[in-house]
Amino acid sequence: MSKVFEDKKCTELLLRIILNRDDLIVDHVNCQQDIKNLQGRSIRMDILAHDRKGVIYNIEVQNDDAGADPKRARYNSSLLDANITEAGDDYDQLRETYVIFITKNDVLGKGLPIYKS
Repeated sequence: MSKVFEDKKCTELLLRIILNRDDLIVDHVNCQQDIKNLQGRSIRMDILAHDRKGVIYNIEVQNDDAGADPKRARYNSSLLDANITEAGDDYDQLRETYVIFITKNDVLGKGLPIYKS
């Protein structure tokens, strides 16, 4: 999947479908992006993309149901926030971010094709 998402147009199409937005334009994609946490566990994101408005998207493709845990999404989101801010930044400057898991199975078990929170 990382090879597929090296193409910005593929990433853009996927995000447009998931987010139901036809105006979304991806201007940058990093595959296998590392984000370090000096106090603990670091993460390697499958896809890190951002659009023209500065919104950041972390897309994770999971074959194993155990890897698509909501708390993992929360952790990824917190590291994104920590790494896109500088000391002294106002919280209202914090950019919008999305953590998206693409899974083979319905890991939340509610029968929906897409979950948003």
